[in-house]
Amino acid sequence: MIEKYDLSFLNLNKVKQILLSSYSHEHGLITQGKSSFNAAPPILIDPKLNFLNVIIKKYVIIYCDKYNIPKLKLINSWFNISYPGNKLKPHKHEDSIVSGAFYISVGQNSVPLIFPETEIKPYSGLLCIFSSNLVHYTEEEKEERMVISFNTNYL
Repeated sequence: MIEKYDLSFLNLNKVKQILLSSYSHEHGLITQGKSSFNAAPPILIDPKLNFLNVIIKKYVIIYCDKYNIPKLKLINSWFNISYPGNKLKPHKHEDSIVSGAFYISVGQNSVPLIFPETEIKPYSGLLCIFSSNLVHYTEEEKEERMVISFNTNYL
């Protein structure tokens, strides 16, 4: 259960600047990069990103309607900045029903997000929503990329 939505109509440079001015640190799932995971309040509750929070919630509703999933709420959100050489280690999102990755800044040669049965080629503006129990990872990154991720649970 993986769905892709094109949000490239958004002002991604504005989002990128907000993320770059936000607190981040090293995170164990990424080998070379920075993250706000467990280091700061959920990034999507930043008042400057309220517009993005509203839009992502709308797409979560669309996803849930398609798969007959009861209403969900965002329970956390964070951003990762991956540098060349980074690998996202295989993982799944525990204690979540549906998760997502919103790609803010992605180079032309960025590596795919790999799931057991498919690969998603990212691009700036792609929102990928998927079942949280799906293991996913990336191979070694060739370019910098910036992603906001989130988890959900039942209302």
